[in-house]
Amino acid sequence: MKLKSFLGPVFAEELRGKVVPEDEEFSVVRHRFSWVVLVVVFGVIFFRLVWLQVVKGQENRVLSEENRILARRIAAPRGIIKDRKGEVLVQNIPVYRRRNQACEPVNGEREPADVCQEFVDISREEALELEISGKGDEVLTLVGRSYPDGVASAHLTGYVGEVTREELATDSDYQMGDLSGKMGVERSYEDLLHGRDGAELVEVDVRNAVVREVSRKQPIAGIDLVLSVERKLQIKAWQLLAERKGAVVALDPGSGEVLALVSSPSFDPNAVALSLGREDQPFFFRAIGGAYPPGSVFKVVTASAGLEEGKINAGTEFEDTGEIRIGAYRYGNWYFDQYGRKEGLLNIVRAIKRSNDIFFYKVGQLVGPTRLAEWAKVFGYGRLTGIDLPGEVEGLVPSPLWKEREKGERWFLGNTFHFAIGQADLEVTPIQVAQMTSIVASGGKHCQPHVVIKKGLREVEKDEFCQRLDIREETTRLVREGMVEACRPGGTAFPFFNFGVTQDGVFQRIEVGCKTGTAEYGDPNGKTHAWFTVFAPAEDPQIVVTVLLEGAGEGSYEAAPVAKDLLSYYFSEVSQKE
Repeated sequence: MKLKSFLGPVFAEELRGKVVPEDEEFSVVRHRFSWVVLVVVFGVIFFRLVWLQVVKGQENRVLSEENRILARRIAAPRGIIKDRKGEVLVQNIPVYRRRNQACEPVNGEREPADVCQEFVDISREEALELEISGKGDEVLTLVGRSYPDGVASAHLTGYVGEVTREELATDSDYQMGDLSGKMGVERSYEDLLHGRDGAELVEVDVRNAVVREVSRKQPIAGIDLVLSVERKLQIKAWQLLAERKGAVVALDPGSGEVLALVSSPSFDPNAVALSLGREDQPFFFRAIGGAYPPGSVFKVVTASAGLEEGKINAGTEFEDTGEIRIGAYRYGNWYFDQYGRKEGLLNIVRAIKRSNDIFFYKVGQLVGPTRLAEWAKVFGYGRLTGIDLPGEVEGLVPSPLWKEREKGERWFLGNTFHFAIGQADLEVTPIQVAQMTSIVASGGKHCQPHVVIKKGLREVEKDEFCQRLDIREETTRLVREGMVEACRPGGTAFPFFNFGVTQDGVFQRIEVGCKTGTAEYGDPNGKTHAWFTVFAPAEDPQIVVTVLLEGAGEGSYEAAPVAKDLLSYYFSEVSQKE
């Protein structure tokens, strides 16, 4: 008991003297601190409310309204492109893009467009994820393009790419990120294919979920186009080129409709970026944009000029002397130079059949270079054909005046000889050679080549692009006869001897008219361009085919087999199905 009473007072005294006063002091401090915290918190809240309501009130009210009502664009689908039988050449697919965060302005300045791409492509899955996460306004959904035939029709159909800043500045129908045609039909008919975008106003909640639709403006789809091209023939022509440098043109000589138009090498319009920087010029549209010396296919013009100018007629004959010498210069015939043989007397038909250089040297001399140049332009050389595709070039038809003005040189007789057989400075395009052949095949009817035959519901009239040239029927008859002989035994186009197709086990011979061409172009190794142009059937031409192979060799050996296989396919698989 004494121990307990002794200990009790001791501990009590300590509690009363030391512990209790210390607790009371702590309570006072805590109380004061709590008041300070409350004052600071309420002060911050008060000043924040003043800032939001008074200082930034008007701005926040506008933002609130904009966040509640959203304007969303509805992309217009581009017009579909089909071939003459309704098979799809170009179709629409959705393309998803997101604004490139790396292109956001830094210190008020934006990176140049060629340095930073405004939008980047994303997958459909990525687009859906952004929509679900409430970031759908960052997604740009466009109408992209798909090209089922890929490289086979790339130059013809063209491709689309993002609009440039220049296009945005000049056309209010475009917005940043839109697509526009960059080549081929996609470019030349952009105004029809593009369509007009629509829009909708929607009300959204705080989670960006659509509450209701306020208003809507429906998009106007682009106009569908139907091309004159036969899709199967187009693909076959591409396959026959086998990626060699060159071009194939197929026309309807009676209307100017393009049945096939192929250039090689090519690119994939579904993945254009993969072909950028290639050294083989995949975007070079050789069929309409490549200018080459034509070689002997030009003798069709020389023959026609001689007949029209009255310098020769059906009975005119010249002797093949093997060569012509003028001073120190020699001008030989190909048959004499290769085999050391001459061909005696030749009239116009046999001269075309044998492509005899001596005959055409003399005709060119009689006609003269100035009139020969004028007749070349009558047949479409030295000027645009007017085909409804971008990238066509005029080529070049030389003349004494041109040579003096451009080169400061005189024109000599040797220049006339070379001009008459398709050499000298003469440059033509494959589409021009096909047009020349069509004029002869149709008996003097000049038709502007074109690829679109239907725009929406409006069909293009077949004779809308044609006119009759002032060429005598006798002239085209004799030239056609010579071209028919060139494809018969004894002519220069041996691959077409006895040409025909087999139908139901029965061989049907088809008469054709053609001209070979082997053109020198100054290659240090002596390479030549191979040309071949043909119309068929001879009695009622339905199709003209022109083939050019760059640096491939002789026309009869290299270009003629391509034309033969294409015509065989046409008559066995295409025309029979019409």
